[in-house]
Amino acid sequence: MPKNFPSDALNNYVKKLNYYFNERTKDNEKLNKYDIGVYFYPYEPVDRNGRSVSSTFMVELGKILPNKNKNNNFDLVVLDDRILLNEIALMESEWVLENIKYSHPTFDLYHDLTKYVNKDDLQFHDPKILSGGLFEEKIYGIPFKYNFDVLYYHNENKYSKEYNDTQLLLEGMKNNTWNKLVELMNNNAQPLNLPFGDDNDLLNFVIEYTSNHYNLTKENDPDFIKLFYNETSVEFYTKLRDLVVSVAKNNDARNSALTTLDEAYEDFIEGKSTFFRGKASHSFIFEKKYPKNEILLSLPPKYQSATTHEYIVANKFSKFDPEILAEVALILTDKDAQLFHAENIGNIPTFDFSKKDSDTYLKAYCDFNSVICDAMDKMEKLYIRDIFKSDTMAPFFEFECFMPIKFKNYFIDNKVDDELRKPFQNLVEFNTDHLGIYGTLSIFMIFGTVILFGIIIFMTFKLREHSYIKVISPLFCNLIIIGCMLNLIKVLKFLPPYSATKVKIFLVLEALGTNLIYIPMFVVAYRIFRIYKTKTFMSNALNNKRLLIFVFIAVSIAVIYRIVIVMTNRVYYLAIGTIKMVRIPKGYYSNYKLFSTIYQVYLTIVFIALMMMIIITGSRSRKFGDICYTFVIFITNISDFNVERLIVWLNEENYPLHFFIIIIFDCVLHFICVYFLVGSRIQLLLTNPEFDFVNSSNNSSDDTQYIALRSRIRSMSILKFISSIGSTDTRKSMLRSTNSQQRSGI
Repeated sequence: MPKNFPSDALNNYVKKLNYYFNERTKDNEKLNKYDIGVYFYPYEPVDRNGRSVSSTFMVELGKILPNKNKNNNFDLVVLDDRILLNEIALMESEWVLENIKYSHPTFDLYHDLTKYVNKDDLQFHDPKILSGGLFEEKIYGIPFKYNFDVLYYHNENKYSKEYNDTQLLLEGMKNNTWNKLVELMNNNAQPLNLPFGDDNDLLNFVIEYTSNHYNLTKENDPDFIKLFYNETSVEFYTKLRDLVVSVAKNNDARNSALTTLDEAYEDFIEGKSTFFRGKASHSFIFEKKYPKNEILLSLPPKYQSATTHEYIVANKFSKFDPEILAEVALILTDKDAQLFHAENIGNIPTFDFSKKDSDTYLKAYCDFNSVICDAMDKMEKLYIRDIFKSDTMAPFFEFECFMPIKFKNYFIDNKVDDELRKPFQNLVEFNTDHLGIYGTLSIFMIFGTVILFGIIIFMTFKLREHSYIKVISPLFCNLIIIGCMLNLIKVLKFLPPYSATKVKIFLVLEALGTNLIYIPMFVVAYRIFRIYKTKTFMSNALNNKRLLIFVFIAVSIAVIYRIVIVMTNRVYYLAIGTIKMVRIPKGYYSNYKLFSTIYQVYLTIVFIALMMMIIITGSRSRKFGDICYTFVIFITNISDFNVERLIVWLNEENYPLHFFIIIIFDCVLHFICVYFLVGSRIQLLLTNPEFDFVNSSNNSSDDTQYIALRSRIRSMSILKFISSIGSTDTRKSMLRSTNSQQRSGI
C-alpha cells in the first residue's frame, strides 16, 4: 500500500533500525563498523498492461542482485515464500532460464548459509515458517515476518443499522462461506469492494473461496487439484465469477481485477465498502490513524486465511563475506529484533505461537497485540505453496507468473476453458499422460521389438561357432543388441509415473545403452582394423577374453560416472513447455551442462576413433562380414536425436497417434540396425540349412576361415543351379539318344 502506508513511519523505522543494529553490534569488532541502509523496492500493485507483476519483480532481481555498481549493490534481501525457492520442484520449468537467465535463481543468486548459522538459534521460529527457507536441510532464508489475510470493519456509530448489520455478519463469519457472506450483505444493501489488482491477494482470495467448499489437503483427497479442471469445475468457476461480478463496481469484473489495495482502503475509509480485505500487518496503519479502536479486524469467512512468510536472504554477489551477512541476518531476525520490527513497522513475528504460554517474548508480543494473537489461535491456516505442490505440478514460479492473470482474464472475458481449465490441466498433467490405446500399443510395440531382439541374441549365441557368425564377433554383437534394447526402453521415461528415482534409473540406463552400442562396436572395428593391418587374426590382444575385459572396464567407467552424478547431484524433470501449453517431462540433474559436456566429449572421441578405423579399413572390411558399421552408427544416432525431440516438440493435436508413429519409427530403425548387424546372417543360415559348419577345430592362424561366406553361398547356389541344368541337359541328351535308337530300330 505505497500511497497509504505512513511515510514518516517508514523513515523513522529506517533510522531506528540502524540505531538498533549499532547498539547490538557496538561490542562486536567484526560488525561494529557497519551501518544498515534500507531500500524499499517500488513494487507496483497492478500492471494495467496485463503483465505479471511477480514475473517483472523476479526478472528485476536477476538483473539487480549481480550488479556490482557501488550505488546499486544489495547485500541482504527480504523475499516472501512465493519468490524464494519457487523455481524448485520435481517438475521444473525451462521458462525460468529463459526469463530470469538463471536455471535456479535461489541457488545462483543467494548464499547457502548452513555453515554460518547454528540451527539451534532458529528453533524459536514456527517450524512451518522455518521450513519455508530450507531446502534439503540447507538454509537459504531466515524467517523475518509473518502475515495473513483479515477483514477490517468500522467499530463506530454503535447501535446504528450499519453497525448492527456488520455485527450480525461477524457473528456468523466462522460458519458462513464467501457466497453466504456476500448474499447477506446484498440483502442488507451493504457495499463491498474486493481488490484483485495485486496478484497474490487474488490468489489468496481464490484459495480462501475454494477452501470454503473443498478440503484442499492431500490427506483427504490426493487428487483434490483436479477440482480446478474436471467437469464440475465449470459450475465452480461460474459461481466464483458471479460473486466477483456482484461486488464489482457497476457489476463490471474488470473494475475488481484492476483495483489496488490502496483504492480499496480509500473506499473503506470513505464508507463505500463494509469491509477492507487486507493483511494483519495493516493493523499498524489503523493503530496509527485510529488509536481509539475505531477500526477492528476479523478473520475471513469460515476463519480460513491464506498466510505469507517472509525471509532474509544473502546476495551471493555482495562484496561482504557470507559469514558477515549471516551474522547480520541473525541479528535482524532474532527474538529481540522480531519485537523491534513489530513495534516499529507492524511486522508479525515468526515465533512458534503454540508456545506463547511459556515464552516470555511471545507473551510480551501478545500482551500488546491481543487481537492478532487471538485471530491466530482461531484461524485455519492456508499454505498456498503447499496446495499447489506435487510431483507432477509445474514449479510455483510458473503458477505465480501465469495463473493470477488467467483468473483476471476469466473474470473479465468469461472464457473458462481457455483461461482456467486448460491451463490448470497443463499445470498438473503432461501430454504423455493421456495416450490412451496408442500408449498401450506403443508399450506393446517396444517390448515386442525387445523380445524379437532377445530371440536374435539367442540365435546368435546358438550359431556362435559358425564361421559366418563367428567372423562378426557374436559376443560383442549381442552386447550391441542389448544396447539397442535399452535404447528402445528409455522412451518409457516420458510416460507416468514420475519420480526422482525414475529419473536416476533412466539416466543410468541411457549411459549403459549408449555405451553398449559404442564400445563393443569400437572393439569389433578395432579387431577388423588390426586384422587388416597385421594380415593375421590370432593375437593375444584380440582374443575375446581380453576384449571383453576392455569392454567391461570402458562401459563400467561411463556407467559409474553417471551413477556418481545422479547420486551426488539433485535430479529433477525439466518440463518442456509452459502451463499455457502442453508440457513434456525430461530428466535432468544439477550441473547438467558441465557433466553432460564431459560425457559428450568422451562419446565423441570414441565415435571419431570408430569412424577413423572404419574409414582406414575401407572396402576391405567387407570380407569380414559386410558389416555396415557406419550405417548402424548413424541410424542409432539419428534415432536418438530425432525421436526424443519429436516426442518433446510434437503439436498437441493428435499427439497420441503421433507418439505411436514415433515409437514405430524408433523400433523399425533399431530393427534395421540389428538386422544389418547380425539378423541377415541368421536369416541366411536358417534359409540354407544344407550349408554345413566350417570346421572350427582348425587352429590355423590364417584368417581365411573368418572371411564372409555370403559370396561362397552364392557361388554354391550358382554351381548347384548350373549342375542341375547340366544334369537336365544330360538327361535330355540320353532321352534323345534313346529315342533315336528306337526310331532306328523300327
